[in-house]
Amino acid sequence: MKKSIKSLWGISEVGFSLMSTMETAFLVFFLTDVALLPLSITAIITGFSALVDAVAAVLAGIVIDKVTFKTGKYRQWLLICPPIVTFFFVLCFTKIGGNVTAGLIIGLGYIVSHFVWNICWTVNRNIISTISNDPNDKAFLSARLAVGSSLGKILASFAVPALSSAFIVAVGGVSAYTLTALIFCLVFWAAYYIHYFITKGHDTTQQGAKPATLADMAKSIVVNPPLISFLLHDALRLLAFYITAATASYFCKVVIGNAALSGTMLIMFYLGCVVGGLFTKTVVEKFGSKKATFIGMIGWFVFHAICLVLPNNLYAIGGALFLAQAFFGITYGQTANYYGMCGAYSEWKTGQNTRGVIMAFCSLAIKLAIALRGVIITAALASIGYKATLKVFPAAMASGIKNVYVLIPCIFILVSLIPLAFFKLDDKKVAEMENEIAKRKAGAV
Repeated sequence: MKKSIKSLWGISEVGFSLMSTMETAFLVFFLTDVALLPLSITAIITGFSALVDAVAAVLAGIVIDKVTFKTGKYRQWLLICPPIVTFFFVLCFTKIGGNVTAGLIIGLGYIVSHFVWNICWTVNRNIISTISNDPNDKAFLSARLAVGSSLGKILASFAVPALSSAFIVAVGGVSAYTLTALIFCLVFWAAYYIHYFITKGHDTTQQGAKPATLADMAKSIVVNPPLISFLLHDALRLLAFYITAATASYFCKVVIGNAALSGTMLIMFYLGCVVGGLFTKTVVEKFGSKKATFIGMIGWFVFHAICLVLPNNLYAIGGALFLAQAFFGITYGQTANYYGMCGAYSEWKTGQNTRGVIMAFCSLAIKLAIALRGVIITAALASIGYKATLKVFPAAMASGIKNVYVLIPCIFILVSLIPLAFFKLDDKKVAEMENEIAKRKAGAV
């Protein structure tokens, strides 16, 4: 790999996570408390987000597989998408006209920005297969994307409150969030352009190759047991991850007794993921992708489960979660690599390149996990009789919240190992497939 790729690869995800974390963590607050939109309109905008996101993820993969540029299959999207995303994402943090008009504009911005950013996000992961066929290189590149994503989440946790508060003094509430969104989009834009320039020469077009049809794309999924296995594993483990992240505030408020500590708890949580991602390549080199994944999953489960018996304070629970997420980071750092393996298997099996649709399942797993997270957390809180207005929380409720925070994620971590056991590809086999695919293409020229 070029020195520039080794040094800068993954910076795209810092920019992307700044932007996406602003939306996931602050959009609802903006709609209700800053733009002052009625709850009915807020519900419409946010209620269909999971469905729209899931559809957009698959459509993005179809577009990638159907379109080929003269300069290559993937890189051109890194130039085209960021300006479009910037314009429509900024609309999500505006209030133009009355409540209904503003809601329609925000909804339009949400839908279009998500569709377009799903394209560049997916393409960014597909480019890995054009850089190197070496399993260790792929593990390194995949891990760097995960590290960049976690760093972006950490930065956004600090930057959104700091920038919006500073701008509120100068321009008022709505405009403060609009300017913050614009700044994050410009960082995202610059970061993706860096990826475009450092990958020059790694994205060539096979002359005479026919674009994949919808039938080809459907076939590539149906005849791809590894994809189905890993999708189920990925969605289940992400469900555990997102439940823990989303219930940190409840745990700190009810169990520890200080809701303000949730920010610190989340920083320790995300930092663990960064550390684990930095060690992914080393672990994969020593044990191979699948064994490294099992090691990461078991370590994650053990340290997460330990929280059930630890004292209920920030340092004990936060330290255990840091270690748990370090192990999770080893598995999370291989995500793009695994979907890349599924894409290679599909092309080897069918003779048609449908890697765009295959990699889009990476985004689909995230959408499914986020959608199920909301249902599970809401149901769990209702089952223990949680009431936000209570000043003193009974011991039974505190115990229930701890189970939501620790026990439920542990269950999903264990269950996710079942589909992973059915994932039969290994690094050596995939490398052989990639070499055979390259020979087929060379013979077709």
